[in-house]
Amino acid sequence: MMNKKMETIHGFLAARNMDISCLGQYVEMGECRQYNNLLGKFPKDQVFLEEEGQISFLDGYVHNKKEVTADSGREDWPRAFADAMKRDPEQTLQRLRGGFCGYLYHSKESRLIAYTDQTSVKVLYYYVDGEQWMISDCLVYMTEVLRENDVKYDLNEMAVKYMLTYGYMLDGSTFVKQIHRLLPGQIVRIAGGAVDVSRYYAICDKEVQMSEQEAVEKVDAAFREAVRREFEKDREYGYRHLVDLSGGLDSRMVCWVAHNLGYTDQLNIAYSKSGYLDDKISRQIAGDLKHEYLFKPLDDLKWMYDLEQIVRQNSGAALYSGITGGARLLGLLNRDQFGIEHTGMIGDAVLSTFYHDKSFNYGKPRMGFHRYSERLAYDFEDTVTKAYPCQEMFAIYTRGILGAQSSYRIRQHYVETASPFMDVDFLDTVFSIPFDYRNDHRLYLMWIKEKYPEAAHYGWEKWGGVKPMESHIFLRKLKTTQGLLWQMLCNILGIKNRDSMNPLDAWYLEDKEVQRYCESYYEEHIGHEIFREPIRNDITVMFGQGSAAEKSMALTVLAAAELYFNKR
Repeated sequence: MMNKKMETIHGFLAARNMDISCLGQYVEMGECRQYNNLLGKFPKDQVFLEEEGQISFLDGYVHNKKEVTADSGREDWPRAFADAMKRDPEQTLQRLRGGFCGYLYHSKESRLIAYTDQTSVKVLYYYVDGEQWMISDCLVYMTEVLRENDVKYDLNEMAVKYMLTYGYMLDGSTFVKQIHRLLPGQIVRIAGGAVDVSRYYAICDKEVQMSEQEAVEKVDAAFREAVRREFEKDREYGYRHLVDLSGGLDSRMVCWVAHNLGYTDQLNIAYSKSGYLDDKISRQIAGDLKHEYLFKPLDDLKWMYDLEQIVRQNSGAALYSGITGGARLLGLLNRDQFGIEHTGMIGDAVLSTFYHDKSFNYGKPRMGFHRYSERLAYDFEDTVTKAYPCQEMFAIYTRGILGAQSSYRIRQHYVETASPFMDVDFLDTVFSIPFDYRNDHRLYLMWIKEKYPEAAHYGWEKWGGVKPMESHIFLRKLKTTQGLLWQMLCNILGIKNRDSMNPLDAWYLEDKEVQRYCESYYEEHIGHEIFREPIRNDITVMFGQGSAAEKSMALTVLAAAELYFNKR
């Protein structure tokens, strides 16, 4: 029987030369064994095919299956996909659109190819030791198998350092030194103990000369197509549309454009502090569009108790407090009604820019930005930055995909996930647009003004509730100044600022039960033998001196030690 703590974990694991019976019933395929506890939202998109000494597996969803089947001359999607992968894996994966991961195993040659999609909507981890290998989308599955096979493995202190500073991984590191994450757009070939990782897709960040009006038209066409793809996948399977909504622009535009295209059967979901702008603005938009609407206040802080559950679900990829109440809200839904949770994931960073200085944006990547904490000083090697052509791409891949998008793995225990802003063709379109158009939300605001002007009639949380219009720039600056002055006053008076979607510090100080839970967990786990003293001391500093968010970073490390390094 599978450990009770793993019962809610959806995913898969495939292995060669390893006993995986500890996970539960599995499929025996000669040299390869596979355990499946898949979410199964889109079963006709999945591939699990064994024929002629070849095992083909794909989990997730694919928007353009018809293109693959048409080219192959087969009407059968699984066989068409398997044939295409056998001929040319890179070209096949480049063409696919959607969220997917999987593998192709040639049993006669004992040769494995494993992959994730272009933006890592679906996560894949791999372990290789000689002729033994495992791949999975779930780290806790992998460590369970390693323990049952009496395989020694070690704490990855680099992953601990990433967590205690950035709050997410900056590369393929996991908390287990011998297990690696396949990064976005990568493919790994494993044979005879050798591992070869290559990239079949990378976001291209090269400007193409065009007018601002041309840029607006290109963005709109690409975004509408990305939205259509996502929402048509729901329709294909008879699902309703589950759409995030907040006081920001990104989820608003997903909701608004989908409605404009005729996808009106939406349930809009939102969560924040009660009465905050995210609550007020999202409620107003959903009401005016006549969408069903569900809001979950975060004020009770009960999601802070979900420490081990969140770390199990996202494999410790990011600090556990990052998703706040998102998982609890999904847990309340009748999930049989929904296929994809449509998000606005990192839309602002994509359609606008992370940085306002062009030379810095396109310059050599540098470490030190987008950290959750500056409390600890580590010197990280520049091998991380060398993988990226410029600072913007470094930020998109690390802060955006490896950081913010890490919440997708948590959400995927309830529904599948997608963002039109992360659609491959949309990305290629946007990053061809001149920097000056994207800078400071210029193109974003022009696109809304020209194509969806009514969407600008609601306040923007980022601007303090001021409407996202160029004519309101002065009001926005006034609001920003007021916010800065209020923060300065809070600092002088020694009080916590509650004027945010998630005033975690203020909530934490007010909730003695949550404090006791966090302190108790810390006391019970800080003595874990897996920690060497320098690392243990750093965790102690973060928890003892840190803010509520910094405490959650320390607790994430402790939960990882409990989940991955304690014998069950």
